[in-house]
Amino acid sequence: MTHEPLRAITNEMIVDLIRMQVPDIEATRPLLSDADLWSAGMDSLSSVAVIVAVEERFGIEFPDELLTREVFSSAAAISEAVRNMVGQDSMAV
Repeated sequence: MTHEPLRAITNEMIVDLIRMQVPDIEATRPLLSDADLWSAGMDSLSSVAVIVAVEERFGIEFPDELLTREVFSSAAAISEAVRNMVGQDSMAV
């Protein structure tokens, strides 16, 4: 298991992870970083796959208080949470 080096964590990096874990998510339109993942087709099972993929890629573990529907509502929200966890500037996109 290799972790992503702690360079700027971008929304696009998270979008790519979501695409790998939830391949049907772009069935009706391209996945944008601010798109509502739940409306786009993510369900509770695929959200767990996304959580695990993000944790493995960046070498982090989401604390219980961040395991919410709100944090996992969009790629932008996920990347913001990850950047906050690793102490990166939240303005990186």
